[in-house]
Amino acid sequence: MSLEEVRPVINCFCQILSSYGFSMITSEMFCLAKYDQSEATVPLWKLMYELIHFDSNPSSQEITKDIFSQTQKDEIVNLIKSDLYKRGYTYDNFLSLDSNMQKGSRQLLVCLGWLIYHTKFIDKCIKLCLNSISNKNKSDELQNLKYNLIEQITQVKRTNLKVRSRLRAIEQKKLQQNDRMSLFELELYQYPHLISQYLNELEKDDEKLNLFLYWNKHENIFWKWMESVLDQPTTIENHDILSNIDCQNLEAEKQKFNAAIDTLDSALVQIQQLWISNV
Repeated sequence: MSLEEVRPVINCFCQILSSYGFSMITSEMFCLAKYDQSEATVPLWKLMYELIHFDSNPSSQEITKDIFSQTQKDEIVNLIKSDLYKRGYTYDNFLSLDSNMQKGSRQLLVCLGWLIYHTKFIDKCIKLCLNSISNKNKSDELQNLKYNLIEQITQVKRTNLKVRSRLRAIEQKKLQQNDRMSLFELELYQYPHLISQYLNELEKDDEKLNLFLYWNKHENIFWKWMESVLDQPTTIENHDILSNIDCQNLEAEKQKFNAAIDTLDSALVQIQQLWISNV
C-alpha cells in the first residue's frame, strides 16, 4: 500500500477530526508513526485523549484540550491506558509503553485504529451531523428516516441542496411571501440578514457529508494501510534505505548469482565424472 494511495484517505479522516474540534493532526504524523518516530508520539497521545473524551459541544472539546496541556504526562498516559483496558484493549505492548510520551508512536497508531473502529467514531460523527442538519432544516423529509447512514447522507444532501436553492431564491427576492413557504422559510423571509449566515452553515454541513461519503468509499484503503503498519515494524531510516535500492539491479544480481550456482553445479558434475573414470 503506497503513501500516495492512502494519503487522501488519511487527510479525509483528519478533516473530519478538525470539523469536530479536535486538535490539528496531519497525514504526515500518521506516516511518521508507522515507522515509530518520536515526533508523532505526543500528537497521537493527545488525539486518543480527545477521542476518549469526545463531545460534540465545541466548548467541551476546548476544555478537553486545555486539560491535556495542563496535566502531567504520566497522569494522562495512565488515564488513557486505564480507559482502553476497560474497553478491552489489553495488549502488553501498549500497556507497557513509558509514561514520558517519548517513544511508542507505532503502538499508539495501532491502538488509534482499534479505538476508532471499536467506538464506531465515524458513524457517531455522521449521526451527529444528520441530527444537526435535521434540526436546522426543520423539514418533514428528514424526519424518521429509516435508511442506513450512507443512504441518509445521500437523502440529506438532496434536501440540503433544495433548501439552499430556495434560500438563495428568497435572498434574491425571486420568491414572494405569498408563495408556498414553510414556517421556517417565512421566518427567514422576515429576517433576510440571517439567510447568508444560514447558507454558510448549510454549505459547511454539505462539506462534512462529502467527507463522510469519501471515507465510506475509500476507508478500506485506510484499513489495508493499517495492516501494513502491523506487518512492518521498521524504522523510517531502514525504510529509506530499502526504498533507495534499485529493484531491477537487485533482480539482475539475483540472476547472476543463480547462473553462478548453475555453473558451479556443472563443474562439480564434471569433476565427479572425471574422478569416477580415473578410479
